Amino acid sequence: MMVDEYLRYRRQVGFDPRLKYEQVEANPAAFAGKVIELAGSVSGSIQRADSVSFLITLDESAKTLMLAAPAADSRMIVAGVSARLRVLARVVEKSQTNAVALDALALAYDNEVTAREQQAAAREAALAKQREEQLRRLRERPAPLSVQSRGYTARSTSSYVPTGPISKLAATYLAPEAQRIYPAYAAFVSKWNRRLTATQVDEITTALLYFAHKHRVDPRLIVALIIAESDFRPYTTSHKGAMGLGQVMPYEAKAYGLSNPYDPIQNIRASVNMLRQRLDKYQEPGTPSGLMTLRQIELAFAAYNAGSGAVRKYGGVPPYRETQAYVRRVISTYLRLCQ
Repeated sequence: MMVDEYLRYRRQVGFDPRLKYEQVEANPAAFAGKVIELAGSVSGSIQRADSVSFLITLDESAKTLMLAAPAADSRMIVAGVSARLRVLARVVEKSQTNAVALDALALAYDNEVTAREQQAAAREAALAKQREEQLRRLRERPAPLSVQSRGYTARSTSSYVPTGPISKLAATYLAPEAQRIYPAYAAFVSKWNRRLTATQVDEITTALLYFAHKHRVDPRLIVALIIAESDFRPYTTSHKGAMGLGQVMPYEAKAYGLSNPYDPIQNIRASVNMLRQRLDKYQEPGTPSGLMTLRQIELAFAAYNAGSGAVRKYGGVPPYRETQAYVRRVISTYLRLCQ
């Protein structure tokens, strides 16, 4: 299989890069159906009329396994002994040749896969460095909005203070600094979802700024969360049952005592509280109070989307396409809001 096809297939099957053969060998039944990646050298092969079986000696343990090459990849085995390969294999129930039953799914040359992985790591490191630098420059800037979306630009600069009328609700509950930025946020919310009533815009904006201040969360980060979760649609429900602006799950609504999870104020209260907890959970040691790192934000939102258990399991943002796309969208939106 060509290296691009192999890497694309590897992303599709969703293997756990931390899963090692020794773990599977210790308890094969626990990993039945899982996909594992093996790396090693071909030490022999047997060609049959319709298939090729081969021996591969693993790098990590020096153990030798016998596998059947997928038909499309047979030529890689026939080409010569001692080829170094990467093999995607699925753990199956029974085997007559190995301690662990494995069904080879795809093969690629190890040097080609390694080269692509190094290129991807270099690109990711460069992007991470760029985003960290953006965050570093933005950390001490005030919180007026600045984003162009859906034909609307909320104009602001680091010295711009929005002016305009505020609602009775905002005047009653918001601190003076939040009242100053209320008009810009209300205009942004209204433009983002033009179907919202004036009362809904007022409740969303006031709740957003109130709980941002209460829980010490940058309101732009809350805006990014709500855009990613619901696009400011207060009555939306996901196929998993998540509800409202921040897509609160039923068990979360119960835990936070929400009588109506679709109520903007109640929903934002729970959503911001959960986000604050996750930001605190993933705060990196030595980070000054009130500052956030890119890694902290990524992990907090990965946990918001997929759960803290998934973040713990994978030691970072889980390899789920939905979660990775979600985290990228939140970070991208937040950085645009901060410009």
